[in-house]
Amino acid sequence: MNYKRIIGACFLIILMVSTAGAEWNSNFGLGARGPFLVPLFKGSDYSAFRGSYEPYMMGWDGAFEIKYGMPRNFIVNLSIGYATTYDDTTAVSDQSFKMNKSEKAYTQLNGLLLGLTGQYFFIPEGSVQPYVLLGVGLDMWSMKTQVGGAGYPSPLGSKYKFSDLGLKGGAGINFWVNENFSFDIQGKLTYGLTNISTSGDPTIYGDMSDWKKRPFGGYLEPSIGLTYFFGGAPDRDKDGIKDKFDQCPDTPVGAVVDQYGCPLDSDRDAVYDGIDTCYETPQGCVVDITGCPIDSDKDGVCDGLDKCPESPEGVAVDVRGCPLDGDGDGVPDYKDQQPDTPKGALVDENGVFLDGDTDGVPDGIDKCPDTGVGILVDEFGCPRAKPLTGTLTLNIQYESGSFEPDAKARFSLDELAVTMQSYPNLKIEVNGYTDALGSTSGNLRLSQKRADAVKEYLVGHGVSPDRVTARGFGEDKPVSDNGTPEGRQKNRRIEIVPVGQ
Repeated sequence: MNYKRIIGACFLIILMVSTAGAEWNSNFGLGARGPFLVPLFKGSDYSAFRGSYEPYMMGWDGAFEIKYGMPRNFIVNLSIGYATTYDDTTAVSDQSFKMNKSEKAYTQLNGLLLGLTGQYFFIPEGSVQPYVLLGVGLDMWSMKTQVGGAGYPSPLGSKYKFSDLGLKGGAGINFWVNENFSFDIQGKLTYGLTNISTSGDPTIYGDMSDWKKRPFGGYLEPSIGLTYFFGGAPDRDKDGIKDKFDQCPDTPVGAVVDQYGCPLDSDRDAVYDGIDTCYETPQGCVVDITGCPIDSDKDGVCDGLDKCPESPEGVAVDVRGCPLDGDGDGVPDYKDQQPDTPKGALVDENGVFLDGDTDGVPDGIDKCPDTGVGILVDEFGCPRAKPLTGTLTLNIQYESGSFEPDAKARFSLDELAVTMQSYPNLKIEVNGYTDALGSTSGNLRLSQKRADAVKEYLVGHGVSPDRVTARGFGEDKPVSDNGTPEGRQKNRRIEIVPVGQ
């Protein structure tokens, strides 16, 4: 058998397991392990005493271990152990899991057990760590004869020695008590690969180099191990939390951490407390590597919260970082050429309100945006008065010898003056009429004077003279019976007729 190839394959398996993890503890530990050895696997051709069975009983096993952490979840373990047990010559069934006794023994089995294993930890940062192990071992056995005489091939007290190379595998759970001390529960199985050497007087079990005729071909070691790690557990990120308890083992140096070793970030700006030199940054701000807000346009509002991140330098801004706009017209104050624009007015790029019908009321506020040029409007952009669409008749109660309109007529004429101011293209005719009493010529003169008086009143209230034509028609065109007082009253009238608008 090629021993070099077997040993090389075992070490290759250990190396493959070790590369599965990152850095472990990088520290050194000493430990002790025990207490049981369970011989197993009788050879298929083995038969002695009363039948084919596993004659060796469960024995005592103790070991000293030297451990060194390599990657974060891998340990190399060198163990040196000693085991002892007996066989049972009276047994009729397997004895592997029965405690050893010397009274019925033919031989005492003693072994110096050397092992080199690698342990891979699945939860290296936890305080409870399941693991698997794989490795090789050199086992140096000695069978000491307990009885001798007729029928026995070796005398009392003689020793037969043999050495084996074996493959080791198993699993366990490690428990940390504190940062230096741990204990684990382990089950490890060793299976003999080949015999290396034999010497001494063979026992009734024959030549141990013949693997198939052995009374055992391997053994199980259920054990509890205690380990002390020197120098304390490492703290790779220097945050005060040891690696095996640190849930965030890559914390940047200087960061303040919680009880689990994870960095704190009070203002949630992704720069950890301890590194953050501006630890009260408003949430949402873009920050630099020191945790201080970035303010690209230097307006006092940080990037991330600044809704207008390109404000000109030196311009006053609101809490959103946008330039102030006092009149709310969408044009900032620093550009607004008309900074007191009424609310709701439409403006141009310079903040000057638009006025499509040039009536002085801004578009957006103007409810009558198509008002004609020159028409007087109210605050909503609509004409102050309604247009004159038909004949306006005034039945004036004149004082004796007077041509002036009475109070009621003056009220109507005041409204007409406003209408004419609102509609500058409007022209009117003022036609005067009388009843049939008196001479025709006298009535004609009277009606002309009364029409002239109405024109003078309108002119006196701002109406241009060329917009008013005054004419007297005397007793012509009666509208009622001149034979009654009521009829004559209706005939004494002023008719105002629109002639252009």
